[in-house]
Amino acid sequence: MSDCNKPKLTKTKWGFYRYDPPPCDEELRVYYEQKYYQEGHGSYEISYTDEEIRFFRLKARMIYRKASQLTKTAEGKKLMDIGCGEGWLMDEFHKHGCSVFGLDFSCHGMKNFHPHLVPFLEQGNIYNLLQNKTEKAETFDFIVCANVIEHVKDPVGLLLQMKRLMHKESLLIIVTPNDFSQLHQHLLEKKIISRQFWLCYPDHLSYFNKDSMIALLSDLGFCVRSVVADNPIDLNLLNDNSNYIEDTNKGKNTHFFRIRTDNFLGGIDPDKLLQIYEILGSMGVGRDLNYYCSLNS
Repeated sequence: MSDCNKPKLTKTKWGFYRYDPPPCDEELRVYYEQKYYQEGHGSYEISYTDEEIRFFRLKARMIYRKASQLTKTAEGKKLMDIGCGEGWLMDEFHKHGCSVFGLDFSCHGMKNFHPHLVPFLEQGNIYNLLQNKTEKAETFDFIVCANVIEHVKDPVGLLLQMKRLMHKESLLIIVTPNDFSQLHQHLLEKKIISRQFWLCYPDHLSYFNKDSMIALLSDLGFCVRSVVADNPIDLNLLNDNSNYIEDTNKGKNTHFFRIRTDNFLGGIDPDKLLQIYEILGSMGVGRDLNYYCSLNS
């Protein structure tokens, strides 16, 4: 690849960063269908410990709780999970009586962890699958797009496609890494970290923080009703003893510190843990941020 064709990080008018030009469709298809789950790339692994599974189920339960708060009840409603992956969130909503539907490039993760949900999964190009649903005039009470929008070539187009599948009482839940955050800038300015560790082309093509995501969503006609963080693992970088960027050997222990912290606090009172993460989300602090959105009236 010549220098002129190498992807460069550019800032959009909404304030988020993206790589331009993006990889070709075939490169992405091969990456997600043949590598991502089968080889344990990204956030997905071949197997997990019992502690990790408890952590995934807790995160899904907290999203369900917040969605229920914002819509009075989630029971009996219709959910579509775009990029449903291993199915943790679909399973949580399914257990509470929701009709669930998942879209993904691969069925490998779902077969591994939630085989009973495979009949509710449509496999293929998510843009084509969403277009089919739009043409059928389908709508959903909940649309979840968790750790997907940072991967796609056209995040604006994806949001507009999801918007066409919403009705006036629908709730859109976007989960995405909190990159180029105030904490990240602080860590760089203080030379606590020596690189922008969150950059990972071609896995992540766009990078959002709280301000840029809200600017994008608002411009496209969404009302952001709540921003909820997940565990702010990056705060560990302020401690030399757990700076897993400068010393990658510290990464695994820090990962399990996050898991054990959440599992412990969630075991005491998951509702209060949700309140803590709502406060952190309002501050733009968290490794991921969850955006709960409705359509502007």
